[in-house]
Amino acid sequence: MKKILLLICLINLSCSSTKIIKFTEKSDEITTTNSLKSYLRANPNPKIVLRTSETAQKITDNEQSDYLYNAIENELLKNGFIVRDRQLFNQIVTNNENNNNYINLKEKSDTDLIIELIKLDPSVAYTTNKYYDSNGKERTESLTDRKKYGATIEFKIIMIDSNEFAGIYKFNYTPCVEGCVVTGLKRYTRRELDNLSSYEGVEFDELEEFVKNATRKLVYEMRK
Repeated sequence: MKKILLLICLINLSCSSTKIIKFTEKSDEITTTNSLKSYLRANPNPKIVLRTSETAQKITDNEQSDYLYNAIENELLKNGFIVRDRQLFNQIVTNNENNNNYINLKEKSDTDLIIELIKLDPSVAYTTNKYYDSNGKERTESLTDRKKYGATIEFKIIMIDSNEFAGIYKFNYTPCVEGCVVTGLKRYTRRELDNLSSYEGVEFDELEEFVKNATRKLVYEMRK
């Protein structure tokens, strides 16, 4: 009987200390020119290349970066785009004659659109000192914040034929939109949050899924 009472007490203690944090979903930013919309209506399966740069992402593992770039290209393939080789395209671009003449670039690369990955940040910090208790009541913690990580990815579209900047797309991943139980997670003082220097960010599996979803959204918005 004493063991049962102890178990009930532990359960009640656990429930009473449960804390749930939520973050408001950050909106995506979408801009598509009429030129791109008209072009894709006339050419639903364009030839594209994904361009990347060293400043586009904060992932230290090059192998992981390549895996994510391949994931983007695979999603584009699934959606009917003809994907050109990134490395070969970069070799063509390094020729100054092609770099300064977009007609030459289009002919020699046999490419219609450049989809440029201009940002991939897997360590967007979200912090709050608000939480909801087991009864759904919002409460405030003093002097401490809870911290979770989201991500952001940004693409730019260039139409090679006209050298036109045709669209920009920024997609955000916000953690804990539906709520996360944080009992037992580390809490940071505000000074500790300011002094954190080592990399922390979204888990790779979670980041991969976000990148794939963002690419599908990109295709939808371009063709809408």
